[in-house]
Amino acid sequence: MENNSKTCEYFMNRYLELDKNERIPFRLSMHLFFCRKCHRQIKMLAAAEKAAASPLKLQVPLTDASIKNVMERIEPDAYRRMIEKPISIRNWVISGIAMITLLFAPILITNRMHSRDLSIAYAILIAFCVTVYCCVFVFGNIDFFIKKISTSIPLSKQA
Repeated sequence: MENNSKTCEYFMNRYLELDKNERIPFRLSMHLFFCRKCHRQIKMLAAAEKAAASPLKLQVPLTDASIKNVMERIEPDAYRRMIEKPISIRNWVISGIAMITLLFAPILITNRMHSRDLSIAYAILIAFCVTVYCCVFVFGNIDFFIKKISTSIPLSKQA
């Protein structure tokens, strides 16, 4: 591909017209593959966007009186409940074992299912129960997952 300024300007404009996470057209990706200047500019734009989108690395202590006052006005027991209510896995394990028992109950009670239609309906029911169980588990413990999964990588560690 040619590396003249009009071609590069055209492809840079095409890239900037794309929406976030939109698929990059083939011709544009081929130009970026062969043109180092445009490729470098796109990488720098992506790094700048990532830095602008990441939260500030400013540590604000929760012991500050103004933050506690705001929390108390919004919901008086919010901070206390957040500390006192740890996430209990025991109930989730018990209900998971109960669900697995229900899965194997027809097999344990009888050696075979009585009807093919019955087995299909039972499989759909179990699939629905597993899906609901997983959704309730994830959304019930979303705070735990958010705290454990770190998605921000400092720019100094990115290559």
